[in-house]
Amino acid sequence: NQLTGEIPAELGGLSNLTRLWLQGNQLTGEIPAELGDLTSLTVLYLHNNQLTGEIPAELGSLTHLDLQYNQLTGEIPAELGSLTNLKELWLGGNQLTGEIPAELGNLTNLAVLALFDNQLTGEIPAWLGSLSNLTELQLRSNQLTGEIPAELGSLTNLERLWLAGNQLTGEIPAELGDLTKLKYLDLSNNQLTGEIPAELGSLANLQWLYLYGNQLSGEIPGELGSLTNLQGLHLHGNQLSGEIPSELGSLANLQWLHLDGNQLSGEIPAELGSLTDLEELFLSGNQLTGCIPVGIAGVANNDFNQLGLPFCAGASGAPTIGTLTPGADFLTITWAAPTGSPESAIIAYDL
Repeated sequence: NQLTGEIPAELGGLSNLTRLWLQGNQLTGEIPAELGDLTSLTVLYLHNNQLTGEIPAELGSLTHLDLQYNQLTGEIPAELGSLTNLKELWLGGNQLTGEIPAELGNLTNLAVLALFDNQLTGEIPAWLGSLSNLTELQLRSNQLTGEIPAELGSLTNLERLWLAGNQLTGEIPAELGDLTKLKYLDLSNNQLTGEIPAELGSLANLQWLYLYGNQLSGEIPGELGSLTNLQGLHLHGNQLSGEIPSELGSLANLQWLHLDGNQLSGEIPAELGSLTDLEELFLSGNQLTGCIPVGIAGVANNDFNQLGLPFCAGASGAPTIGTLTPGADFLTITWAAPTGSPESAIIAYDL
């Protein structure tokens, strides 16, 4: 709705209230501590308002708490660790500071922990690996430092892992390859080093892999070609070397392939032409040689003009001129596409 003003403290007198939805308004002011008197309350949704101040420590028997997209400040209260029935904790999109409190490790029923888009500092706690019911862990766009804990590989129910936009260092733990239910893995825009673990090729359900904007080196593992459900592979802006693995041609569902801004060499594998769903292909900023295979010439969004490579034979050639009709100050030309080449493969003609 378009409700304004503050949340009335008098709501704390509704002793039988079990659910309170006030999200999507224009509410201001602080969250009343009196809401902690609602001992029967299990669901509290205050997200997408303009609430300020700190998160009250008094909140009680909740199973779902959503305070995201407000203007909340201060640290995450350690007292939230006493909400042992909590299943979802959404605090993203605020201005929260400090470290992730160790007391949250008591939330063994937690399925969603979303602390993204804040100003949290410190390291990612290793104890997060003990929250075995987690399906979603969102810590992106904070100021977290240190390495990615190998213990996160114990979260066998995890489907989404967002750690992008922090200041994380060290290598990608091979243990992340144990997250067999993972669909979304975003480690982009950190300071990660080392090689891409071949173990990531075991993530059979993975649909999106974002590793761009780091300092990763070594070759692209051919094992990534086993990720048959993958729709987006974004490895750009690293220091990857070696050749593009021909195994990537097995990614039948791939729609976005970004390998630009690395140190890749060798020829573009012809096997990439098997990626019939490919919508974006960016390869520039490498040291590629040879020619552009005919199979990928028709990808709609590409940076072929920055590669400095010709199209392979059959990708495009001279058109068959139909008619030349001179006019007073113009010339009308008709032509047909080269035999055996789809029109979508034609990038341009110079007349």
